[in-house]
Amino acid sequence: MSQSCHLEGNPDLYGIGVRIGLYAQWMATLLITLFDPRNEGAYRVVNLIMQCAIFLGLCIDSTNGGTAVGSVITQILLCGSLSSLTGDGISHAGSFSGIFRVLFYTALSSYGCWFWFTGVDQMRIPDCSEEIAFFGRASINGRFRDFGKAASVIGIAISVGLICWNVYAAVLRRKGDFQYGPASRLWKRPQVELSLLLLSVGLIAFSIGAVEYLVDVNDISELSDVNSVGQFLPLLVGTISFFQTLMTTLRRRLIWRRRCLFLFGRHL
Repeated sequence: MSQSCHLEGNPDLYGIGVRIGLYAQWMATLLITLFDPRNEGAYRVVNLIMQCAIFLGLCIDSTNGGTAVGSVITQILLCGSLSSLTGDGISHAGSFSGIFRVLFYTALSSYGCWFWFTGVDQMRIPDCSEEIAFFGRASINGRFRDFGKAASVIGIAISVGLICWNVYAAVLRRKGDFQYGPASRLWKRPQVELSLLLLSVGLIAFSIGAVEYLVDVNDISELSDVNSVGQFLPLLVGTISFFQTLMTTLRRRLIWRRRCLFLFGRHL
């Protein structure tokens, strides 16, 4: 990358400590959802807290001279937490955490619309045409930008639909007619939807690969040292969560627990 395109990153948004912490938290949530779904609620809340903190930092960074590439990296990190989609997929609908998650992704999609339609032009480095936004050295201002616009609009449409579904589920919960809550499956055998499991694993692999590729190909500096609270806390929370979940899974032999497997809603 040329000297005029030197990118100085924001370590509190996507520094090495934040990235490792988020990767570890994704894996921990995937493990707990797959092997011990009764306890997944706490992990989803932790994910949501970390997401909200990073998203708030992204909004502040976008108005204080942040780079367009840095915003793309952060958005990919925020989307990576969708990797917790296993199990029945709807048990948290209508709950406080479920509604708040949908509101968060609505806000993220709204930010994405602003970013891809107007924000890119404001955040790009002047006289630099080498900012890479995707695999294959795709330019941030090329066809990938059109994809970003479409994805953001679709994201808002899906989020609005999920808001309506959550409101409906909340009404059913109040009436006691919602059949998919955590209490309804307390004594049931754990369920795993294989299509969502494969999607989750693929999303984790894609998110990690895309983020690390963009950091490397754009030669972003100031990201390799864990020298701030903003990096240390996600690193600490994520790594402790992952190793604790892994040890619990192995110690209690949850891997061998019988569970119901589904493929596109059909019991195997």
